[in-house]
Amino acid sequence: MQDSDPLLTKLETALSDTSGVYVNSGVDAESYFADLADSIRSNICEPFPVNATVMPPGFPDMALGNVISGQCIAHQAGYWLVYHPEKDRFYCFWGENPSNLGAHGVFGGPLYCWSA
Repeated sequence: MQDSDPLLTKLETALSDTSGVYVNSGVDAESYFADLADSIRSNICEPFPVNATVMPPGFPDMALGNVISGQCIAHQAGYWLVYHPEKDRFYCFWGENPSNLGAHGVFGGPLYCWSA
């Protein structure tokens, strides 16, 4: 699946971006980043469209209550990693029901989003 889908290829390339990822004191950063990447890889799905409502604290370029859409590329237990091709941005959406998700201002690299 990963070799044939350009979104998943984009994801794999972006997994090297560790900017913004908080690492607790005493935690080996390289191991933490590797564990995050492995977790994302183990939860990859065939990309599909998904929407979420912008919730507090929001995003700098979107009003609260707006709907944001993208392609879900990984999800696990109410946690959705979404790529928005037009903005070339990864987001984290939350919620159990894919028809009722919230976007709470988390965007950036996939490791950052997944660690939020």
